[in-house]
Amino acid sequence: MKTLIVIGGAVLAVAGLALIAGLLLPKTTEAKRTVMIPQPVDRVFSAVADVGRQSEWRTDIGKVEVVEDGRSWVEHTKAGDRIVFQLEDSRPNELFAISYVAARGFSGEWVGRFTVSSEGSRLDVTERVTIANPLVRLVGRIIAPPGSHTDLYLADLQKAMTSRRAP
Repeated sequence: MKTLIVIGGAVLAVAGLALIAGLLLPKTTEAKRTVMIPQPVDRVFSAVADVGRQSEWRTDIGKVEVVEDGRSWVEHTKAGDRIVFQLEDSRPNELFAISYVAARGFSGEWVGRFTVSSEGSRLDVTERVTIANPLVRLVGRIIAPPGSHTDLYLADLQKAMTSRRAP
């Protein structure tokens, strides 16, 4: 009986520390990234804006379902997550802005700005992620630090745009 009390106390102490750690982390984080892609801006923009075909070149996406209105879609990740996206703004060859909500308790926004560069195209991305639950926030920070999903997306985009089978 005494052993169970000690184990229970230890579990509560660890859970309490995790909660405190999560509460100390900001609810919203921001990551900014830039990538240079040796393709014309219109081709890079088209690849980003054609969300229905992104599962063809993104390594983390299993399936994309585009809703009839064409302004929203659902991504099903290979890890089993379901993320609902909404197009907020789109200016061809200049800006692509979306918001999203994930079933696992986070939401955010992603803004990509496209410019012509001497190397072809420059894409500047800002992603803001909000996680309300402090325990999910702590786990999220450990498993996927701010910017890690953007880094993967941009690496996949750059690889796809420089391959022979560019989208």
